[in-house]
Amino acid sequence: MKIRYIIASVVLGSLLFTSCGDGISLPNTDNKGKAKPTVGVEITDQTETGFNIKLSPSADVQNYAYAVYATDSEEVPAAPSAYELVTRGVAGTYAANSIIKGDETSKDVKINCILKDYYHVCVAAISKSGLLGEVETKTVHIPGAHPDVTFVNAVYTFDAPMSDEFGSDAFAPGLGGPFDITIAEADPAVYVMDATWFGLFKFTLEGTYDYTDNTLTFDGTFYKDTQGSAFGYICGYANAAQTLGWALFGGGQSGKEPLVLQCELKDKKAYVTSIKSGAIEIDIADRSSGSWAMAGIISLIDRTTKVTLKQEL
Repeated sequence: MKIRYIIASVVLGSLLFTSCGDGISLPNTDNKGKAKPTVGVEITDQTETGFNIKLSPSADVQNYAYAVYATDSEEVPAAPSAYELVTRGVAGTYAANSIIKGDETSKDVKINCILKDYYHVCVAAISKSGLLGEVETKTVHIPGAHPDVTFVNAVYTFDAPMSDEFGSDAFAPGLGGPFDITIAEADPAVYVMDATWFGLFKFTLEGTYDYTDNTLTFDGTFYKDTQGSAFGYICGYANAAQTLGWALFGGGQSGKEPLVLQCELKDKKAYVTSIKSGAIEIDIADRSSGSWAMAGIISLIDRTTKVTLKQEL
């Protein structure tokens, strides 16, 4: 649970109302007439590959927050509310965070460019007594912005061990063992991951690269295909008798959480090194009793999967 990011919500919720002796809730008037908390924002160290945000919260601040929108237009997107900012309730951002104020008088946040010309920075704060400040917005214009990182197109080997629970006669030879994938930039800022997954079926996923965290995220969307997610939607028979079936899923309870790959930089070149979060798995169902029932997992890609660079392209 993201305890650090719900503190502001709890503080605000507990201070919006006070209770009278008869149980009637009334608006809290403790903050009446008080000056609102502030967080100063200054753009520093601007280059063609990024910039720094200097945040300076006032002394009475409990949480302060920022959100960055990366766009192709100088028009500022609809700004989130102060409440959304401090509780991390914003969506569609390039970067965002809510920070619990310590003893610091200021904090620097580094933002790297992602092939967008405009970066709209929104900031806000909440006081220790639950008083929200105003949202302030600054726009950074970097014509021809580009990251100072080159993603290396390459072939990697994913070592995804196969379960032998169902016997070798149920599945094609090689299913579930190590297999090669190709990860490359197909279009500007569009990355694809292509493989014959688990040695069974071939499709290409579309992903995005986060230059701040050096991660590649694949949400299950097929590259150049608008029909939906691959996670949870691919299935078939696992044996000729059609008594065993398989289904492909992503991570989490929904089976649709994204697969996030961690990259490392070497001489300003990004290489995939491991699975940071998420999963892709093959689940097996058995209908020998007359109806399909979950029987187990035949193979799984997750944080334990070994990722090895095979060759650069």
